[in-house]
Amino acid sequence: MSNSIVSWNTSTAPASLRPDYWAQALGTLCGRLRVDPFRAGTLDGHIDYAAIWRLRLCQIEVSQHRIAHPASGTEPGAQPVVKVLFQTCGTSLFEQDGRRLVVSPGDCLLYDVSRPHVITSPALTKHHVVIIPRSLVEQRGMPPGPLYAQQHSAREGAARLAHDFVISAFNQAPTLSPACELQVAVALLHLVLLPFLSETAFRPSGREALTSRIKALIRENLSDPELNIEQLSAALDCTKRYLHMSFAEEGTTITGYIWQKRLERCREELEFGPKSGKTLTDIAFSWGFSSSSHFTHLFKKRYGIPPSAIQRRGIEPNAGFGLFGAAGSGHLAGILQSEEERSQSPEL
Repeated sequence: MSNSIVSWNTSTAPASLRPDYWAQALGTLCGRLRVDPFRAGTLDGHIDYAAIWRLRLCQIEVSQHRIAHPASGTEPGAQPVVKVLFQTCGTSLFEQDGRRLVVSPGDCLLYDVSRPHVITSPALTKHHVVIIPRSLVEQRGMPPGPLYAQQHSAREGAARLAHDFVISAFNQAPTLSPACELQVAVALLHLVLLPFLSETAFRPSGREALTSRIKALIRENLSDPELNIEQLSAALDCTKRYLHMSFAEEGTTITGYIWQKRLERCREELEFGPKSGKTLTDIAFSWGFSSSSHFTHLFKKRYGIPPSAIQRRGIEPNAGFGLFGAAGSGHLAGILQSEEERSQSPEL
């Protein structure tokens, strides 16, 4: 298994260099931070770290210190992250956006690591942490804009369940097979964010939010013949597998949806009259088809007549909708899904 637990310990560094060593360790996980050991002059810290898909799970123990991220934004190329912290020992003072939150054992805290903040711990502290790319939180309904820190008790209820699951997931990370790693990560994401949903302006369904973003990107790029699942995956910062999972309740695949929308745009242009001098091939190519024969084949399968018949007969718009409606969206999904194997276009 690839998800082995990695350990960092300041004891391997000279005492005078341990604050810098600790800052580097934290920076590797969640971005550059400043570390101040107070009057102690040094720092003793230990991190156990494991990755599950794109989530980073940590168990952290550190002596008195202060960490600060004074500058807004992230370094060039760095990925903004959100941290969910479960305090298990000691007390810390968290400061961000002019707010001061006292975090005690049994509390959990969600905050945006990339925004200015200071955490002061006057004595030994221990906590369990989940570090989440902000893009994944947004896909679950978090609106754009600043994310303000939120604090909850993890002594009972949903937050307690989340903490227990974080501990179990961390301990079992080395045993997870690639086949179940994504499912565990998705379950973990839903559970650790659940305590904070009611107080943040999250949209009702993270799956629906992501599905809407997928559809919007497809609509915006239909004319691109190279539009495929790889492009969507990169644009949305998601794995292809996760995109397919989010689209599972739509009655078709993402590939099928792309071809469906291309056919609809071509149909509309034919029904309402193409621009002067525009041929069937011109229309098909303008909406992302790269083969006129493939376009004609799919069109006839979907609507029961070749596209040339619409031009020749001059079908009225209303009549066209009645004629095309007979095929049904479920029939289209089956046709397009079977066509994925035979398509001459790049695999989606």
